[in-house]
Amino acid sequence: MAKLSRRDFLLLSGLSSASLLFGPVAGSQSFGKESAGPVSHPDCDPWVELDLKNMTWNLSQIRTVTRAKVMAVIKANAYGHGLVEVGKHLEKAGVDFLMVGKLDEALLLRKNGVSVPILNFGPFSNGECEEIIRNTVSQSVFDEKARSLNEAGLKLGKKARVHIHVDTGMGRMGIQHRDALPYIDEVSKLKGLSIEGISTTLTEDDDFDREQLERFLSLCREAEKGGISLGLKHAASSDGLLDLPSSHLDMVRPGIAIYGYYPSEKTQKEDRLALRPVLQLKSRVAAVKTLLPGDSVSYHRLHTAQKKERIAIVPVGYSDGYPPNVIGKASVLIRGRRYPLLAAVTANHCTVLLEENSSVSPGDEVVLLGSQGKEKITADELASWAGVSSYKILIALNPQLPRIITSH
Repeated sequence: MAKLSRRDFLLLSGLSSASLLFGPVAGSQSFGKESAGPVSHPDCDPWVELDLKNMTWNLSQIRTVTRAKVMAVIKANAYGHGLVEVGKHLEKAGVDFLMVGKLDEALLLRKNGVSVPILNFGPFSNGECEEIIRNTVSQSVFDEKARSLNEAGLKLGKKARVHIHVDTGMGRMGIQHRDALPYIDEVSKLKGLSIEGISTTLTEDDDFDREQLERFLSLCREAEKGGISLGLKHAASSDGLLDLPSSHLDMVRPGIAIYGYYPSEKTQKEDRLALRPVLQLKSRVAAVKTLLPGDSVSYHRLHTAQKKERIAIVPVGYSDGYPPNVIGKASVLIRGRRYPLLAAVTANHCTVLLEENSSVSPGDEVVLLGSQGKEKITADELASWAGVSSYKILIALNPQLPRIITSH
């Protein structure tokens, strides 16, 4: 007997009949690794919706607080939003630079026609130097691999664009600030390289950030005294953008703010930029059941009904990136109302407790992150339930979930 797919099973069982009532959102698009043509929302499986006009708004709001160029950070699948479509959109919106954390991300953007300057902030191997140069990817450097880039540039007759990264106290990637001046001097003399910029990363500790910034600027002054052109100086993430104007320099590197969230509780409360979240995580009710006293739910009978209960099964779990440790705190939106989660979040399902006389039925839209009616669940709220940051909530979303564009 042929094995039924999940969707075929739902169709045969009638659980997808409600999908006949839900057509595609006008102008919607779905994409995974590369963009696809217009499609409707999935019948039941979870999906991500992106309102890219909100991203345009966020970028314009960022520009109201700085005169510096803007390098949008789109590493980690654009913080869970979808690398290629976000890269394309930000290019159209007039961003000055994009920053990725892996070379493969930069190459995928180039493959999909994104031509705006891209900085790979992450590592690279000696064997990838020619590909970096051929694709006009700017590369962060801080060690001897700059020489390999130089050799490739001389071979190809095209200079590699580099940003020298300096560790001023983050203790992560970058050449130590106390050792950086000789390195900068050496890199400046390599004929196959062009210094496009110089950068550091702030720790987001208010007092120490100022010390880091002074270390960085002192180093830059010493290098420039020696006649070295350093290009674009950049240090500020979303946190520095909002809390340390002196760190804006020539270019800022907002990440979380591009996607509609703030980097700290303090900046969230201030809401200076009136940021608008871009992403929503949705699904549909797959089944509705009535539990009688003694009936149990999930593995190891983690919940046993003490009275008659009405529950909805939603096909979203931790394999989709939804946090598993939120039971007793989390809720979802159905028909514009909040309903609590029950039992445990499993790999592919969660269980929602309804009222005994609830009219919720299979096919109803479920919002796990986003808004419905007058209610909303933000990444900050979901993060508070899970005991993590909004960064982790967004980045954890499974890249295989359909990303559907609802507005450009």
